[in-house]
Amino acid sequence: MPAVLTRERIIATAIELADRDGFEAATLRRIAGELGVHVTSLYNHVPTREAVTDGIVERLIEEAALPAEPVGWEQWVRGFVSGIGDVASRHPGAFGALQRRPVQGPSATASFEVALAAFAKAGLAPEDAYGAVKATALVALSVGAEKSLASSGGVAQTQVDDLPPEDFPHLHALADIESEEAAWAFTLETLVSGLRTQIRRRRT
Repeated sequence: MPAVLTRERIIATAIELADRDGFEAATLRRIAGELGVHVTSLYNHVPTREAVTDGIVERLIEEAALPAEPVGWEQWVRGFVSGIGDVASRHPGAFGALQRRPVQGPSATASFEVALAAFAKAGLAPEDAYGAVKATALVALSVGAEKSLASSGGVAQTQVDDLPPEDFPHLHALADIESEEAAWAFTLETLVSGLRTQIRRRRT
């Protein structure tokens, strides 16, 4: 007896497809093929490709276990960047959904409400709290993009071998760096430091 077709099963299949063959592979037709059903069978659960993408985003946000209870702003920033980065490493293909669609629904957006409250408590006006959340999201997505690429075996590096060492000594000095972990950590600390400075400035 075939398994019951549900939205959860469709989204899980889309994530598996994306991680295996790349985000663009997770089309309705490919998903239907993986499930052994006609593509029209999906429409009652996910009527469009955008609905599939929204489902992937929702699932990845849930898996990231982002702060959803009241926390301090710095704890939220660190937890958000860490959670998104972990999901990017585990789902290098499906992570592309987070770069294409905004989060939707109460479950996926709960952490952003927590963040806005934390920054408001720290003394930021709504527009500045939004800016702080936006900056954190941009850093998390950028670091996540690199982590997803690294997890899938890709290399995002500028090729410097053909550049004259006498003209590019500092670039050549980076040749022995084997991991981007230190750069990602530096990026996070720079973000936290910058936000701390902005909060102090607004308070004074």
